[in-house]
Amino acid sequence: MEKFRGIIPPVVTPFDEDGNVDYDLFREEVKRIIDVGVNGIAIGGSTGEGYTLSDGEFMRLIELAIEVRGRRNFLVIAGIITNSVHQVVERALGIKNLNVDALMITPPHYLFNAGDEGNYVFYKEIYERTKLPIIIYNVVPWNVVSVNVIEKLAKEGVIVGIKQSGGNIHVLADLLVKVRNVPILTALDDMLFPSFIMGSSGSIAAINTLLPRTSIRLFNAVANADYETARSIHEELLPIARFVIMQPDMPTRLKFVMNNAGWRVGYPRKPLLPKPPQDIVGKLQEISRQVQVLERE
Repeated sequence: MEKFRGIIPPVVTPFDEDGNVDYDLFREEVKRIIDVGVNGIAIGGSTGEGYTLSDGEFMRLIELAIEVRGRRNFLVIAGIITNSVHQVVERALGIKNLNVDALMITPPHYLFNAGDEGNYVFYKEIYERTKLPIIIYNVVPWNVVSVNVIEKLAKEGVIVGIKQSGGNIHVLADLLVKVRNVPILTALDDMLFPSFIMGSSGSIAAINTLLPRTSIRLFNAVANADYETARSIHEELLPIARFVIMQPDMPTRLKFVMNNAGWRVGYPRKPLLPKPPQDIVGKLQEISRQVQVLERE
């Protein structure tokens, strides 16, 4: 489980203007991220608009990532965002022979809350039916997998890690105290600095996708107890995370900034708009220039 640490960007899924997956751009993006020196990538998460992907599209993206990885020591994590054990198992078994390092699975997100027992059964049955490593993607605000359930699943060997999002650093703090036998990866884009100080094993966060080199510098600075450097990087990341990542139209803003910073990542998939509102374009262009500077340092 020690391999699930460091900076693991959740890569975007490039779409063309008609909403088709642009696999050539995706291949380029995976190559670029590998060359940066991160520890791996997650595919099909929220940043990758995984909730919009068909089974066939999802499988092809995983195939391409595995192909680009080759024999390199580089994690490929498959994100699955669905609403039932049946759907998760079907999608997971479709990629089981592709040699992914783990599944990153959200709890059911459509309206209803199965409660602690339901969430426990959800992950337990998926593991029993797939025998694939599972990372809980704890992101759904109205169906948060509780610390007690995560602790139980970790003790039983059902999960190999947690991606803790949910916008709550207090839950992250509790997890880091109570769940010590699996890696806990932060997804709090504006709070990476305190997350690393408290003991997070790394991060799977959209800010890592936008600023992978800078995220590595931050992680290494904390690991080396260089808190002055870490704080400086944190203060540079904070306004970018707040304005680009922590917004309802995040994929639109993120892709706009990435494209303007020189990386070709296509468009978001409808109903997300292809471009941000005109009144914030100037601000996003300014951020694009900041991103270019930070990633050159």
